[in-house]
Amino acid sequence: MNMKRYGLILALPLTLLVGCGEADELKTTATDTEEVVEEETKEEPVAESTEEAEVQESELGSNQIYMKNKALDIKETIGSVNFAIDKVQTSRLTVNEAYRDSFDGQEEVTVVAMNVIVENTIDDTISFHPNQATLVTNTGEQVSADLWFSDDVGGEFLGKVKKEGNVLFFVKAMPEELADVKVVIDGPSDADYQSIGESRYEYTINVEK
Repeated sequence: MNMKRYGLILALPLTLLVGCGEADELKTTATDTEEVVEEETKEEPVAESTEEAEVQESELGSNQIYMKNKALDIKETIGSVNFAIDKVQTSRLTVNEAYRDSFDGQEEVTVVAMNVIVENTIDDTISFHPNQATLVTNTGEQVSADLWFSDDVGGEFLGKVKKEGNVLFFVKAMPEELADVKVVIDGPSDADYQSIGESRYEYTINVEK
């Protein structure tokens, strides 16, 4: 099972996130090694060439892009933290049989992917976890971000650190059923676990085509 999951990690960014933006956003969620980064760099031209078709085929399955918005303007200054969500994409993934165990046996799943940017502007340590956000859909689903497949954009920021990557949510509703989604994120805290800013931040994002 571990090997299957590791294989999924390598395949996922090229499959699910290519439509979210330029090739330099194709970040691996595996432990960063030079080998992994080089492999993805070599595959970027292939990924870009398939973007126009709106369907990406890979070992994981067939992923059909429904909508994407590369110009979201969600920005928040929370104490020393600059936070932004600048892209969103929805798609429908038909999962190859070999990987369905990783999706609780589902043959198809809708993917909501968001690109987030978090920057701590001071030397003090803060903690912030946008990769543990909650998504609420207009269809009545409430799901947590998938930590396994999302990029490592949360945790401790030990000083002036900037993290950027994709946060993924898997929902049962078809992409065309989604009109808007609400993202709920717990606010950051300092080294003494004291809240910075509000305790919770909510953003409603239109995902209609």
